[in-house]
Amino acid sequence: MKTILYFQKRFLLPHIRMFILVLITGVVAASASGMGVPLLVKFVFPVVFHTAGDEMPELLVQVPSLQALSRESLLLLACAMMPLVFIIRGFAMWGNAVLVNIMGIRILETLRMAVFKRVQELPVAFMESRRKGDVISRITADTTNVQNILTSVANDLIKQPVTAACALSAFIYLLFTSGQGILFLVNLIFVALAAWPIVVFGKRISSKSLKSQQGLGELNTAVQQNLENQREVRAYAMEEREIADFNAVSDRYCTNYVKLIKYQKALVPVMEVVTALALSFLLVRGHTYGMSFTDFIAIAGALFFAFDSMKRAGTAWNRFNEAQGALKRLAEILYEPNTIPEPETPRQFETPVRGEIRFNNVSFGYDPEKPVLKDVNITIPAGQIVGLVGPSGAGKTTFATLIPRFYEVTKGSVEIDGVDVRDLRTHDLREQLALVGQQALLFAGTIRENIALGRLAASDEEILAAADAAAVSKFLSTQPQGIDTKLAQGGEGLSGGQRQRVAIARAFVKDAPILILDEATASLDAESEREIQEELDKLAQGRTTLIVAHRFSTIRNAHRILVFDGGYIVGDGSHEELYATCPLYKELYDRQGIQ
Repeated sequence: MKTILYFQKRFLLPHIRMFILVLITGVVAASASGMGVPLLVKFVFPVVFHTAGDEMPELLVQVPSLQALSRESLLLLACAMMPLVFIIRGFAMWGNAVLVNIMGIRILETLRMAVFKRVQELPVAFMESRRKGDVISRITADTTNVQNILTSVANDLIKQPVTAACALSAFIYLLFTSGQGILFLVNLIFVALAAWPIVVFGKRISSKSLKSQQGLGELNTAVQQNLENQREVRAYAMEEREIADFNAVSDRYCTNYVKLIKYQKALVPVMEVVTALALSFLLVRGHTYGMSFTDFIAIAGALFFAFDSMKRAGTAWNRFNEAQGALKRLAEILYEPNTIPEPETPRQFETPVRGEIRFNNVSFGYDPEKPVLKDVNITIPAGQIVGLVGPSGAGKTTFATLIPRFYEVTKGSVEIDGVDVRDLRTHDLREQLALVGQQALLFAGTIRENIALGRLAASDEEILAAADAAAVSKFLSTQPQGIDTKLAQGGEGLSGGQRQRVAIARAFVKDAPILILDEATASLDAESEREIQEELDKLAQGRTTLIVAHRFSTIRNAHRILVFDGGYIVGDGSHEELYATCPLYKELYDRQGIQ
């Protein structure tokens, strides 16, 4: 219920005016159906079928002024009432359906953007701890599921209960005016029988729907993982294993979905039986006590509208419970606390940013009980090129990722130009950094567009200059449309070295004072590494540069080298100083056999 109230407040209230229109049109349509039709049968039909010698119709008795009209006028008036009721009902239903769909699509747009925006705001650790296929399923499938259910059931959730209430009101009125008030008490039993499966099935559907949506997320994850690793799948002959794993995930999803369908569809036959019992009892009771045919048809019509509307409302309610599974999964993202919040009163850098970096007694751990960095105190002057080396898991990559505040320090502070990074808006902070990682992640679009991502306001001249500086221009002649060649997602169509050059050109365009190179050539062959290293050396000039390195050849131009081991900085100096004084550095260097 808390989740429903949250979504109502955040996503329904902004559309409250349209919701009121939906409510009004729904009430009008429901009143015309549940009350208008039975009362037409009760009052108007007797006027149409009245013949000389019959008892005067009740409508003429209640409205004496109508008795002065000729029979032709009465027939014309009576016949006009029927299309009038159905015209009102039809236009109200049309307006209600259109408004519900418009409101549904607007809520979907707001909801999907809110979830996507939240994913962008949450720290990197959130995405690293989630299966990407499941997150994609929540943003696309779950939001679409909510929208489909909203547009298909919101109409009935408003209209059908009102229809049932109007029909029951007409039913009660007709019973008491025909002297059959006792039937009202008896039919309360049938109303209770009709309400029971709606409540019971609704709870089951909510839980089964959540499992079904989770299963869909697992399916998306399995497909995404398989498609992203097709070369490994084929190289290691894993096709059969992948098929078996996917079949197991698909089977679990189908099993949960079948259970969901069973509960969804069980309501209709139960309600049909209850309706038939109620109408049968009314028929027997009416025959026994001499109820007139007109009264019976009117009362039976009102009762049928009441139970039929309850059935439709129950079906809509069960589908709404189905949506709660998707809402809960979306709420997990929207409720997810941001462990890297924006400062309430952000500070600004003094311009121009120099790029001095200081770690003040910094400790950090992905698990608070297992720190990865311990009591790090270091100052990196502006413009200095610093290599970060050490065994795998020593903390060098973690050290670099604390600067753009991808993670929050456990203790101490990280400062740039004397400003704590926690006092800066993350956007302002990251505007001052450029990052080139081991995998050059390119986006679907042209080469030009991928370079321009470094700075969207960059001119064509600046983009072309960056392409020249990063040696992208060397391979543009081999591309169908040159720099405007469209790339597939991930940069498919370019070699690893070409993709890395595009990523370096992006960093050139950004022209940030701080540069982080996280094993930027680790995935390249020796020849490609040598060529790319020349571009990286040019990029590093005049910037505060941190080079996370496994290959010592990538830090040959470093002014300074920091050696990490077990979360501590155990060495700090030039290559010559460390080779002579730091046993770990000497061991790592000699192991690579660099001449």
